[in-house]
Amino acid sequence: MLRIPEDILDSIEAIHLPTIPQTLLRFLQLVEDENTSIAELATLVSMDPALSARVLTVANSPALRGRGESKDLVSSLANIGTSLARTLAACLVVQNVFPPEFDSQDYDFTGFWGHSLRVAEVARSIAVESQYPDVDEAYLAGLLHDIGQLLLLGGLRNRYGLLLAASSDELVLRDSEKMELGTNHSAVGAWLVDQWNLSSFMADSILFHHNAADEITAADTLSQIIWSAHKICHHHSASGPLQQGQDVDFTTVNSMLGVNVSNLLTLYQDCSTRVSQFATALGISETVDAKTLPYTTTIPLEILRPPLKNNDTAYFQMVEMVHNMAMLQPLQRGFASSQSEAEILLSIRESASILFGPGQFVFFMVQPEEAALSGVNISGQPVLLQKIKILLDSDHSLASGVALGKMPCSNTFEQKSPIAGSLADIQINRILGSEGLLYIPLKGRTRIIGVMVCGISTSHYGRLKKRLPLITSFANMAATSLEDLREIQGREQQQAEKLTNSFELQARKVIHEAGNPLGIIKNYLEVVRKRLPDHDILDEVNILGEEIDRVTQIIRRMSNLSDETSEVGNVDVNNVIESMVALYGDSLFASQGIIIEKELDPELSDVACDKDNIKQILFNLWNNASDAIEAGGYFIISTHDNVNMDGHSYIEIRLSDTGPGLPSEVMQHLFQPLPPDIRRSGHSGLGLSIVAVLVEKLGGRISCQSKTGRGTRFSVLLPKTGNVQP
Repeated sequence: MLRIPEDILDSIEAIHLPTIPQTLLRFLQLVEDENTSIAELATLVSMDPALSARVLTVANSPALRGRGESKDLVSSLANIGTSLARTLAACLVVQNVFPPEFDSQDYDFTGFWGHSLRVAEVARSIAVESQYPDVDEAYLAGLLHDIGQLLLLGGLRNRYGLLLAASSDELVLRDSEKMELGTNHSAVGAWLVDQWNLSSFMADSILFHHNAADEITAADTLSQIIWSAHKICHHHSASGPLQQGQDVDFTTVNSMLGVNVSNLLTLYQDCSTRVSQFATALGISETVDAKTLPYTTTIPLEILRPPLKNNDTAYFQMVEMVHNMAMLQPLQRGFASSQSEAEILLSIRESASILFGPGQFVFFMVQPEEAALSGVNISGQPVLLQKIKILLDSDHSLASGVALGKMPCSNTFEQKSPIAGSLADIQINRILGSEGLLYIPLKGRTRIIGVMVCGISTSHYGRLKKRLPLITSFANMAATSLEDLREIQGREQQQAEKLTNSFELQARKVIHEAGNPLGIIKNYLEVVRKRLPDHDILDEVNILGEEIDRVTQIIRRMSNLSDETSEVGNVDVNNVIESMVALYGDSLFASQGIIIEKELDPELSDVACDKDNIKQILFNLWNNASDAIEAGGYFIISTHDNVNMDGHSYIEIRLSDTGPGLPSEVMQHLFQPLPPDIRRSGHSGLGLSIVAVLVEKLGGRISCQSKTGRGTRFSVLLPKTGNVQP
């Protein structure tokens, strides 16, 4: 277990990592480009230790761990997703352009960046030479080996800045860190990697990279690789170009990893060339002999700023207001791109963690119908919070006091709060496992829609107290984004309901108008049936009457958009096929010069389903075949019993033709309505989509085989009676 003093740990938990502007700007540009791939983003992120650390931190946060393992940059960015990556980019820009305190000390990270990237490149090359199984892990560990310096600078800016200014190199800095801080950047970097729940060997490699040569020989291979890469790059920057036999450290590298000195010289030169190319591509003026520690030559702002006069207070309040507005604007755009309330809340939480520190942020939303606050159901938020209901008509809860607008912010550290804490506040505190709570209202344009809760420590609240106006503005902006999304969804729902009502009205008109002629035709057929003595013709008239009944039933179903329960019975499929051939055989096939062949299994089992559905399936498939087959072609209808598929028994209806086959673009969208740009004349693909729905409704399966110039075959499997799938 790494022992880091509590005051240092508390300062670095906010994980403020200064990022080199060139890579951050390029990252912001790439995430805004819809054509950017995850691989391209990962390549860029892998060029910046601070950006890599931030991506890994977000991807391994409790909210995102359920999306999959995030042990490298590609998987981390994939789990973060494009929308949250945009929010992350906006937060980092805000954090770097508008630091928590007005500080004019502009640090130069160019040498630090070049050194980190060279160690990463050399580590990867050594991993390849020594046949280490995870080359990307070696690269990432090398890239992050000095990340502790950025973490300490971000958390202890002025205090750590003095140590950086007084140190000529890392060894001097390490001694100063131990004396002044009680820890060092190696331990702090290892602590950060441990927060990601990655392999402990990666954290160890960062922790051990300054150890002596005789100590590192007892460590794991990854630690030896990072130690070796750091030694090689350090010797080059400290003593000029590497020389064979220059240092005992290279003998240690050779004995540990089997890489000889001559190979190390070539390896380093190749890696250094690549880094120089990266720098040129990003517009970074980087030199090999630059100081590898972050450094500044500017004067602290306190020396330049004159003392405030009494009448200057309003001016600086106005400056702070403009400053806050500028900070929040890029975040609002990111929230607005979210597609759901849960996605916005996730972005709000991750943004708050980046901007305001390590506290655990959770949300309670107003439930108007219950006049209460309740915890939301989003990834990473404790499930127990959903069981807490805080009534809004009570003045005995800090959360309800904030939601009712009786105070802009409330915290459990405040001894003189106008509202007493309740048992619900204590329960929330215990669930979050924090020292105390900070409640911030989520106030939209006209009303408060919820409360953001931050579980924090006493020292963290001391830092946040000075930033409460900004936190409140951030929460209000977030609430407005939630309100906007709800309004958009409400309008979309109203539009959908309007279209549905319009469709239902039109359907009723069609049903009413179509019912009259169908009734007349049915009555006329009844008159004809009574006048015809020929039994063969009577059979055909009866079949025609059944088809009119089926059409009437289809039209009636249009009046009810919900699925109706079909009338299920034992159906003789062979008999259905025979009756349909008698009715449609001439009009669909014989009159077109198409020859019909039937191969019906006389022992075919019955199926338990709605007969009208089978007729509709067959008619759509037959109609398509009739359009496709040329005169002289064949249409073969066959049935087969006892077809087994995945442990279930079916009967099969097989429909084969000698047509031209289906085009490849149609096969790609088979059983779906065809996109407008590939529809053939008179065909939308709607018939096959209806067929697929009906087959699925019957518990069956449908498949198709088609080759250009060699015809098409459809196979419809229907469950046998007594073997219907649940």
